[in-house]
Amino acid sequence: MKRFARFLSSFAAATLFATPACAQIWNAAPTPPAGAAPNQLIPGRDAEGNYVTPNQRLSRDETSWHVRAALNVAALGCRDAAELETVAAYNRLLRQQRATLAAADAGVKSQYRARHGAEWESAHDRQMTRVYNFFAQPTAHDGFCMAARDVLARTDAVLPGQFADFAAEVLPQLEAPFTDFYREYDAYRVAYAEWRMGGRPSVALAVADTSPPGPDALFP
Repeated sequence: MKRFARFLSSFAAATLFATPACAQIWNAAPTPPAGAAPNQLIPGRDAEGNYVTPNQRLSRDETSWHVRAALNVAALGCRDAAELETVAAYNRLLRQQRATLAAADAGVKSQYRARHGAEWESAHDRQMTRVYNFFAQPTAHDGFCMAARDVLARTDAVLPGQFADFAAEVLPQLEAPFTDFYREYDAYRVAYAEWRMGGRPSVALAVADTSPPGPDALFP
């Protein structure tokens, strides 16, 4: 009888909140993925259900510069068996795309001057800090380093006039390890809430923070 009552409770929760009807019985409290803290802040989602990151709604120049920033973080932070290759590939990219990247940097700064007037440098610095911090999040470090190595392996074949299109193609690949972690963390939070409720399905709570924490020193 008690099991039947639990089923009815789970079915009611699924009907009301559109969550799975099958409750999971936990032997122990679920733990956060990737060694994350139990109270870690992750970005909220926009109206389309996408996590809010610094890499949304970018111009072509911003997209190119964000890719350059991501690969800079990889060159500085991916200290593993392939680190010498990563650094060498990044340095080749800087040489081969010197003019393209300089033009992208100038274009981004021009946009900030137009948007923010006399305060453009402060606004630009804040955003660049967010971008570098985003790609430096330790919870997605290994997946990000793999993605960055894959992207860097392809950069030798990219002509300067093709770099903006290449950047638009690979930026989602560089971002994916972080949004994958966010989904895993959201799933953990739902599972933890179910465990607290004795196995009854629950509703995931939205998190409003959109500025993932991270080190401030990863600038070129």
